[in-house]
Amino acid sequence: MKTYKIDNSKISEYTKRNDNRVFKILAITMLAMPFLMFPMTKQKDAPAELIYILLFSMLFTALIIGLIYLNNKKLTRLTAENLQIVIDDNSITRVIDLDNEPRLNFLHKMAYDRVKNISGGYYAKVDFDNIKSIEKKNGDLWVKATNSNAFNGKNIVLIPRELTNFDDIEKELNNKRK
Repeated sequence: MKTYKIDNSKISEYTKRNDNRVFKILAITMLAMPFLMFPMTKQKDAPAELIYILLFSMLFTALIIGLIYLNNKKLTRLTAENLQIVIDDNSITRVIDLDNEPRLNFLHKMAYDRVKNISGGYYAKVDFDNIKSIEKKNGDLWVKATNSNAFNGKNIVLIPRELTNFDDIEKELNNKRK
C-alpha cells in the first residue's frame, strides 16, 4: 500500500489554482447582478429610492461573496494539507479527513459535513477492476468507476497534479488497470 500527499511546497500552488476557479464564479455572479437590476430603475413607476436599495443590495452581496471566498480559501488549504491518495493491490482511494482538524471554524465544519455526506469529495474509492476511464484534465487525473456520477462526484477519484510522485501514480494506475 502506497500513500501520496501534496508536498508542503506545492500547497500554495494547489490552493491558488482552486481559489482562482471559485473567484471566477463569484466574480461572474457579482458582475451579472447590476445588469439584472439596472432595468428595474428605468421602469416608469419606479420609486426614487430604488437606486439606493439596489446599491445597498450590491454592497451586501459583495460582502457575502467576499466572506464566501475567504471561507473557501481556508477550507481549500486545510483540504490540501490533509489530502491522501492511497493505492493498494485492489483499489485507489482519495481520503481527506478533517474530522479532527482543530483549525476548522463553524462554517468549515458545516460545509465539510454537508459535502462529506452527499458527495465523493472527501472520500472516494475505485476498485481497479471497476475503472471506466482515466482522464487527464488540466493536468489532474480523473479516475472514474463504471458507476460514477459526474453530478455529485461519487466514485470519481480526482488526483491533483501537485501530489508528490504524480507521474509514478499515473504509470501505476495504467499498469494496474484491468
